[in-house]
Amino acid sequence: MIYLAVIVLLLTGCASQTAAISQAASSTRDAVLVAQVHLADANTELSRIVVHMQQINESIPYVSDDVPAIYSTLQYVSVAVVAAVIGALIYTYIPRGR
Repeated sequence: MIYLAVIVLLLTGCASQTAAISQAASSTRDAVLVAQVHLADANTELSRIVVHMQQINESIPYVSDDVPAIYSTLQYVSVAVVAAVIGALIYTYIPRGR
């Protein structure tokens, strides 16, 4: 039984170099085909991204950062309230000559 195992081991280890090269070439071809499919998919996705970027670039000139008038009015009102509170605190807590 051991002799049979040694013979099988020797026969499988002595595979011809042509068979090894053929197997390597076949696996390389398969890997290239898979890579080509992935590259084609990636190229399609990149084309879609370019189209989206072009749409965004075309719409940018029509975008503006307008602040509604109510926000600027509220800002002025809040500044006036803070100034009034500070004025009231100063008037209340500064000692006068009595």
